[in-house]
Amino acid sequence: MKKFAPHNEVLRLTQDLISIESHIDASGREAEVGRYLLAWFKDHAIDAELQTVEGERANVLARIPGGHGPSLMLNGHLDTVPAGDMKDAFVPKVLGDVLWGRGACDMKGAIAAMACAMVDVVQLTAETGGLAGDLLFAGTVGEETGSIGVKALVADNVRTTYAIVGEPTSLAVGIAHKGACFIRIHLTGKGAHGSCPDQGVNAVSYASQIIHTLESEFRRRLSERVHPLLGTSTVSVGRISGGTQPNIVAEQCWIELDRRTLPDEQEALGEIRQMVAELCDPIEGLTWYVDEMPETGIVPHVALGTATDAALTRAAQATCREWGLPTDPVGVTYWTDGGHLAANGIETLILGPGDIANAHGPRDRVAIAELTGAVDIYSDLIRRLLQSS
Repeated sequence: MKKFAPHNEVLRLTQDLISIESHIDASGREAEVGRYLLAWFKDHAIDAELQTVEGERANVLARIPGGHGPSLMLNGHLDTVPAGDMKDAFVPKVLGDVLWGRGACDMKGAIAAMACAMVDVVQLTAETGGLAGDLLFAGTVGEETGSIGVKALVADNVRTTYAIVGEPTSLAVGIAHKGACFIRIHLTGKGAHGSCPDQGVNAVSYASQIIHTLESEFRRRLSERVHPLLGTSTVSVGRISGGTQPNIVAEQCWIELDRRTLPDEQEALGEIRQMVAELCDPIEGLTWYVDEMPETGIVPHVALGTATDAALTRAAQATCREWGLPTDPVGVTYWTDGGHLAANGIETLILGPGDIANAHGPRDRVAIAELTGAVDIYSDLIRRLLQSS
């Protein structure tokens, strides 16, 4: 039997995955790429199945069974954003030592590297003995649009001791990211003729007071909360909409916020509700409510904060040291499915090929050296964490 060559296969597999559209506008969303990966794992003698999430959309679960020791999940999302302004986004191209295409960076490159690492480990354990615990690949759907895939994974009690999420970190050891809470504030006042504003209660006017408080007093309060890897807690007003026309006192107004939280913050929504209550409750004729928006509410987008001395962190640092990579833990600027895994008791870190600055835009790309390096890193980490005694 021909020996599997992961460094040759990872580029080929990444190109194949890029060429299969798996975004919100694609027919079946992630269904086709899921079926492709299912067949790929089976062709390489790894047990795999589809976990139905919604209609045709399904997570891909591939498993290498081990003993009763610690277990490890390699996690990545199957979806990408649409092509946007990237030309020929789903026609993968190698230019010099770089692979271009939608998802090369975020995150089909990491998925391919994880898959190849699993086959590499199968061949190694056939020669040296089995794993101490189970190794699981979990390719999840919908991370770009609410993370229903990881929610289904956790709801079906798919659990491991450790998880590595392959979002792009340029192969640095990511142990922290902020949480995200998208919040809508809805104000209802009383309409009146614009020539008699004192006869109404202007929802837009009170919304402006809320925004002023958010941008001044509340932002100053958040700036005092600092994480060594993530910086400060933040709030940003992303959208305001209200009123109907200039000569009518505005009866309705909505404000939408982006609230980014640190690992030790628990009451992001409650803080906003308290602030709105203090401003609006004294106003006769003004009612309000504050809710989390579905984008972050379907799956709680909690922060990730894995300890620097956690077993997974130490193992990842040892692996990076072995391969001549930086070992200092980093924080990443974006949210990942790893936050939900960690919140459900799985020790988690973020580690993958590519630079997040290249994701989602017309320069979606990954260095081929990072793809092959990711295979080495994942294979080494699997052995460190699951080696049989």
